[in-house]
Amino acid sequence: MSVKSALIDPSWVRILIVDDETMVRSVLKDQLQPEGYHITEADSASMAMDILQRENFAVVLVDHEMPGMTGLDFLAKVKETNPLITRLLLSSGLSLSALAEAIKSDVIYRFVTKPWLREEVLVTLRNAITHNRLITENQALHERNVHLNLKISKLVEAEQAATAEPSTTSAERGAGAETESAWGYGTEGEAGLVSPAAAAPPGVDLAIQSFTKMLYTFHPNLGNTSQRAVALCQTLGEVLELPGDQLKSLLWAAALHDISLVSIDRGIVRRWLRGPEKCTDEELVVIKRHSELSQKMLEEFDFLKESGEIIRSHHENWDGTGYPDGLKAEMIPPLARLLCVVVAFCSRHSASIQAMSEIEAGIDTGQFDPDAVTAVSKAVPITKMPRGEREILLIELKPGMVLARDIFNANNFLLLPKGRELSDASINKLLSINRVTPLDPHVLVYC
Repeated sequence: MSVKSALIDPSWVRILIVDDETMVRSVLKDQLQPEGYHITEADSASMAMDILQRENFAVVLVDHEMPGMTGLDFLAKVKETNPLITRLLLSSGLSLSALAEAIKSDVIYRFVTKPWLREEVLVTLRNAITHNRLITENQALHERNVHLNLKISKLVEAEQAATAEPSTTSAERGAGAETESAWGYGTEGEAGLVSPAAAAPPGVDLAIQSFTKMLYTFHPNLGNTSQRAVALCQTLGEVLELPGDQLKSLLWAAALHDISLVSIDRGIVRRWLRGPEKCTDEELVVIKRHSELSQKMLEEFDFLKESGEIIRSHHENWDGTGYPDGLKAEMIPPLARLLCVVVAFCSRHSASIQAMSEIEAGIDTGQFDPDAVTAVSKAVPITKMPRGEREILLIELKPGMVLARDIFNANNFLLLPKGRELSDASINKLLSINRVTPLDPHVLVYC
């Protein structure tokens, strides 16, 4: 899978080329336009600045040697005025040390030397577009965070005000709590989360419920793993007799550990969930940042600070080969070691005994804390787990599988309902319809 294949439509990508030589601009335009990119030209830094004030671009490609202002000076200004634009430099006279310093100081993302090879420009540009998309999505994620911060703060304030009213008795509040899970989910087969023993303020639970539903909508595997992890962590808290505050932090971490994956291209996430080997090196770099980014999403909430720290370290391995910090053994926070094993178990699409055997094998490979594995193995048999679900391709359906989501045709006509056990006949029917009118290639089944 190439980097280009993971990108958005190239016709949506706008590139500004800045060079005082008409021939250079013409050659670059001839090389890039056939790829589908939208190209705008400028023959000077001042003209480019005027364009940038009126139009938006993903990438700006600038020659260093221009009259009036060098390319590096121009890109330094672009960094200040348009920080979300990815900046590339065409260079023929700069030393490698100067170019390295420009990259280190984030004035430029990458450089291309003159004369250049067409493939070199294309590869550099594709990487730059991927980089730009990450910057843009992280910025959007930050803005959503700010919005959610305000929303959660208002919910918590409203709930605190409501609980302070003398007309509402604790008995009345308790009766209401018994009729609906604090996590806001249904029962078996409906992605149910288990309400924590020491329930969080309802405003907080509503926000976490929204996050986990968003995860489930983005990719059912992520949402289902989150739900199962919460249920298992609830039992772990009882088995280990965790203090109430630690249990809350662990439950919130279990619910939100993959929350930042929604900011990554869904195609990349799908490939990673099917097997990391299906991703390119560049895509794996993006994926391996998700635990760190999830922590950053939560760090603005004081009550989620410890949960964020747990999430950051839940991909660390006992032998120090994990990420993002390469922590080893006792350096890994204890609750993160537990969550590491919990997530590994809950994300497996196999029977509990087989999944637990695979987890125990991870002790020998250095992946898991032996004590954490022991604790989880005690909790699994006594946990009422939400039913496992996984997303597969239509062509992977096999007799005996049970649908976890309705299958519709292109006209929104129900072909097979959720809960139907598949037979050879029903699978052949779906494949026949798909050959005439393509169906959604992704199907949800129970594990």
